[in-house]
Amino acid sequence: MGGREIAVVVLLGLAGLVVVLSAVGFLAARDTLPRLHFVTPVTSVAGPLTGAAYVVQLGPGLAAGLGVVVVALLAVTGPVLGSAVARVGAAEDGLLPDGDQA
Repeated sequence: MGGREIAVVVLLGLAGLVVVLSAVGFLAARDTLPRLHFVTPVTSVAGPLTGAAYVVQLGPGLAAGLGVVVVALLAVTGPVLGSAVARVGAAEDGLLPDGDQA
């Protein structure tokens, strides 16, 4: 097994660890808002780690570049969507101040 394959296995292992730990935290949390905090690392950490493994496996080229674009979009939009869902949930639970509804 060469250096490239070892790097891919390590990156995918770390991504899998993040997903498993996020799932455990998600199951342990009782309310919606804390659960959303445990889902966010999947898109902001595990996604880029998986994308990095993809790029390392492919090497330089168009397919790797497209993978980087997809992972960048995931890393940027995932936390924003999580925040938007949390804001709607907080508004429905009446946790936002008056006049600051989603």
